Amino acid sequence: MARDVRIFNLTWMEVKEWLKEADIILVPMGSCEQHGPHLPCGIDTFCGEYVALKAAEKTRVPVAPSVNYGYSPFHMRPNEPGTLTISSQTFFQFLYDIGRSCVFHGFKKIVYVTGHTANSPVVDRVTRALHYHTGALAINYAADTEVFANLCRDLLEAPDELPGWHGGEIEASAGLLITPELCHLERVKQKHLPKHINWMPPKFKKDSGSGFEIKYEGFPVRLPLEQQEYSEVGIMGNALLGSREKGEKIYSRMIELFSRFIEDLKGIPVTIKERDFPDRY
Repeated sequence: MARDVRIFNLTWMEVKEWLKEADIILVPMGSCEQHGPHLPCGIDTFCGEYVALKAAEKTRVPVAPSVNYGYSPFHMRPNEPGTLTISSQTFFQFLYDIGRSCVFHGFKKIVYVTGHTANSPVVDRVTRALHYHTGALAINYAADTEVFANLCRDLLEAPDELPGWHGGEIEASAGLLITPELCHLERVKQKHLPKHINWMPPKFKKDSGSGFEIKYEGFPVRLPLEQQEYSEVGIMGNALLGSREKGEKIYSRMIELFSRFIEDLKGIPVTIKERDFPDRY
């Protein structure tokens, strides 16, 4: 029987066996945030973990316990509870310490596999700090549906209606594939697209579900936005088009791509210059 890839389930002896075989470890991560009335608050974590575990099983690399929280302040909608967000500095330190722990034990390549797009700016800081301080190759890998929408546009019924955004066609399909017992698609009555933000001049366009991006004369501009400023409900896209079959096809492509990435990552030489864990108090 193949050895379990999840180090959370193993003793130190099995983890030591993994270190003889692989210098890569995956760290799945997501968020706990509202995703409309139809998807569980943990869908981003479920998706990031699903991609990481399936790819790890194919490529035979270990997986750290999932990080169930993320950076989600713009989803703190007062009438739609459930979002539990972490400040960017606290989140940075938490992810950094996980990485330093992995390096201490002998892993040289730490791949943060995020199912929540807004984690990425913090993870970018973490990967750079880990590399500068230890020499490890730390990577921010997006396993979220917003980034992968273009990978599966031919599978979608509404490829131009924010398919990968918050609770829309792709995420609804993911929920029906990964956690169908937690989904309530019967609660969705219509699609939801972003509306114009009332304090912005007409030339400022909101055409994505991002809490950071608008378009000015067609060019992207990033600024801090609350989702409730451009959405009356916690959905961005058309959840009515979600299906388990679509989820299977989409995630098969995502897992295959990530598996190829991991296999190519195995051949990259990495020299660790500092292994010790700096702060033990």
